[in-house]
Amino acid sequence: MSAERHVVVVGGGLAGLAAAFAHARRGARVTLLERAARVGGRAAADAAGSDPIAARVTSADRGLVALVRDAGVADALLPIRPVRSVRVADGRIAGAAPSGDPRSLIGVAPVQALRLFRLERLLARYRVHLDPAAPERAAPLDDRSLADFATLYFGRAVTTAWIEPWLAERAPVDEREVSRAAFLLRWHAERGAVSGAFGAPLERLFDALVSRLSLRAQVAAERVEPGSAGRLRVVTAYEGIDADAVVLAVPAPEALRIADPVLVAAERSVLGGVRYDAAISWRAPLRAAIEPARVRLARRGAHPFASIAIESDSVVAIARDPWARAHLDVADDALGKELAAALAHVLPGIAEEHGVARRFALAWPRFDVGRYRAIARLRAVEADRRAAGRPLFFAGDWLAAPTLDGAVASAQIDQKSPDRCPGLESAC
Repeated sequence: MSAERHVVVVGGGLAGLAAAFAHARRGARVTLLERAARVGGRAAADAAGSDPIAARVTSADRGLVALVRDAGVADALLPIRPVRSVRVADGRIAGAAPSGDPRSLIGVAPVQALRLFRLERLLARYRVHLDPAAPERAAPLDDRSLADFATLYFGRAVTTAWIEPWLAERAPVDEREVSRAAFLLRWHAERGAVSGAFGAPLERLFDALVSRLSLRAQVAAERVEPGSAGRLRVVTAYEGIDADAVVLAVPAPEALRIADPVLVAAERSVLGGVRYDAAISWRAPLRAAIEPARVRLARRGAHPFASIAIESDSVVAIARDPWARAHLDVADDALGKELAAALAHVLPGIAEEHGVARRFALAWPRFDVGRYRAIARLRAVEADRRAAGRPLFFAGDWLAAPTLDGAVASAQIDQKSPDRCPGLESAC
């Protein structure tokens, strides 16, 4: 491929960084546009360098781990540091949550836990549809909610005590609406994997990627419109940038707004149907040293939290939607008092009363029933429009999974499949 080929990537979150890095490695001239002052998106650290979302990663995150290695920061970030998962009982950390062995399931009668042995048979049946790197293949399984599926096969107690809290360690879910495909994809990929955290802040990865790219920070793309000779033009407040290919690595509502002039009706329908959860992340210093852990919480608890992460010197509590959505505009002081009181109710005395809150109106894309079928439709339309000569592509966690690895997977370039090679067909 000629080095003169110009690819514009809109969005400097992890999906955009991964897409830009992949295109640059293939020899393209890449321009990365980010409207904020720094890259990283939802995972960007605060002023103190802290992880705002207490990102959970596993050794099964193949795309993310490969990106870390390719960026040259494996020595700092890898191997993944194991972090135990625990639950809360009567305001105290009660012990380790299960690794998948039904005999170790806490809070569930043994006779009920034994039903989990059905899970391996189900995975064997569905394996052909379960590929985290190509989540659209799960469309045939995208017909039932997790609650319907899990309650039928494993029982209500197992569903509420383990399956939903386990899935919510990655991103908040509502078992009544999330697709069973979301659980099956994650469990198929992660069973037996090491779960924990990187050995250094993600900023190390972001910095390494940016150092190899042409970044234009604080430049927002206003729209994408047809250009000359089959190219596209990205319009900003300052100029128009001609591109041989454009990758929109932004949340679905932003992609819909920016690309509307060149979209077809089917794409508008899919993009407009993507739902997001709001979230508020609250970090406070620990009062005493505690072994790092991820706290699994039942959604029906009398608290606003989806998950709690205990780190070396602080605790990060993630408030779920709709509580977070209702508090996005609450003043910092009042918000901090409410979150401190809520955390003290769940784990009394664990953290100081002062902390730092970060608000995310579009925190995590939802993967409710029908989402994987919608992704399959969008990918099919992308392939059709690509064949017709329109070099526009999408990337982002909303196309794969609400995780760091999902963001990377959505932007991958697969040498074996031109349909998954955004803007670089000639290099595949």
